[in-house]
Amino acid sequence: MEINLGIEKMTNVKRIHGPLLVEINSLRYDSRKVEKDAAFFCMQGEQQDGHVYIEEAVENGASAIVGSNESILSQLAAIHPDRTFVVVKDSRAALAHFSILFYQHAYKQLTTIGVTGTNGKTTVVAYIHSLLNQVGIPTGSIGTIGTMSASGPLPIETTTPTTPESPELHYIFHQFLRRNEKAVVMEVTSIAIEQKRVEGMMFQIGVHTNISSEHLEFHKTFENYKKAKLKLFKQAEKAVVNLDDKGMADDILDMYQGPLLTYSINGHPDADVFACNISTKKEGSTFLLTINGKSSLVQTPLIGGYNISNLLAAVCTAVHVGVPYQKILEAMPTINGPKGRFQLVETPIQATILLDYAHTPEALRNLVNEVKKLAFRRFILMVTGVGIRDEDKMPKMGEAADGQADKYVISVDHPGYKEPEEIVANVLSGFSETEQTHITYTYSREEGIIAALNLAEEGDLIILTGGCINGCQMIRGEAIPHSDENIIKQYFSKSTAITKRAIGSTAKKPPVNFS
Repeated sequence: MEINLGIEKMTNVKRIHGPLLVEINSLRYDSRKVEKDAAFFCMQGEQQDGHVYIEEAVENGASAIVGSNESILSQLAAIHPDRTFVVVKDSRAALAHFSILFYQHAYKQLTTIGVTGTNGKTTVVAYIHSLLNQVGIPTGSIGTIGTMSASGPLPIETTTPTTPESPELHYIFHQFLRRNEKAVVMEVTSIAIEQKRVEGMMFQIGVHTNISSEHLEFHKTFENYKKAKLKLFKQAEKAVVNLDDKGMADDILDMYQGPLLTYSINGHPDADVFACNISTKKEGSTFLLTINGKSSLVQTPLIGGYNISNLLAAVCTAVHVGVPYQKILEAMPTINGPKGRFQLVETPIQATILLDYAHTPEALRNLVNEVKKLAFRRFILMVTGVGIRDEDKMPKMGEAADGQADKYVISVDHPGYKEPEEIVANVLSGFSETEQTHITYTYSREEGIIAALNLAEEGDLIILTGGCINGCQMIRGEAIPHSDENIIKQYFSKSTAITKRAIGSTAKKPPVNFS
């Protein structure tokens, strides 16, 4: 498309060198992917500075270069007078604003719903996606489990695991419009907010789930983490707030001035939407749902109080959108959740296997509290340390699990560049009450799953926590395909030929202090 930078009201622009009328057919921040008439954005990170790759981008056909280093850009503008060099205050912010312009403000034609929180984002997005589609509002979704249209998954690859970079994000909005979607619900992470991936856009609804310590490897302090999440509500026309969350609810209520709906499962007297008399079985839950003073007994396939809380976030969103009370009630029995979140897996044995993404101490505690309400003989729990996350969280995962199960498997998720043995040792260091003989450990997620299945007997409940991001494990910079369900399926298909073995039983044990 042809863009006249002389008439476009571009925020963040300090100076333009070269032609103001420029043909731009793609937006790129990786010089290796630049093609003819691409705009190349010089991103500055901890490891690399995109300004170093300007010459490569020009050689590959870039028609415009956008960066923040005025000295470098002005020098290269003199060498390449036929190209446009745009000096900006912040390259990431510029990329977001250019993305909005390039995709013709597509997001403004959709009802945009952003969900933020430490735990529950993926689940809330799935519930909103399911609820709105059921009541006749074609809705897409974006997040950890990928990109979904109203009719099913879209094969769109993104370079980030949850909230896409701004060019990919606005491309997805544009694709949703072409498919006649009317709304989009997406996970908005704290890192995405700080990296300005959603810069320049307003969400019609901002949804809050909860907050606990997470991503300190990026934010450094909990206060920085919370401040990042609060920024979403400066970009939201309406808000949904979980009054049961002590970490951030009051902060939102203090700062937010727009239309607001609140929810609670803990009997908060000021909640607009709340659930009480919750009864949970393996088949689902029943509870009394109250919306703005109207109450009805509802049944859902969802298990666990925290999932009922997540469902209330979706209900509040539907109310904000204008969905009638009766239509919301009619959708409750058929709400669909995401794979890997309190997901029961069918097996040939008389034992229950459940997958749940719980990857924070708070999520793990909530999960354990809920599963203990189910009937089982023994409780076998797999707990993982996530190598690409905050290292200080690993012992806290062990502490949250300690003394709660009959048998444990300690393993590794997404080791990244960390040694699996170090990750396992860190998780184990959080245990103090559990006897070491009740703990098996492995150094890969696949081995951990097999170890847990080897321990299983009739009547047992096996919980496999943690899990995949977009169907892979991140190992030394590579996304290695992985599926818990495939591993479980293969295990049972080979079970007649496999002699059960205790993985890790002969391995050298890492130094662990159980005092």
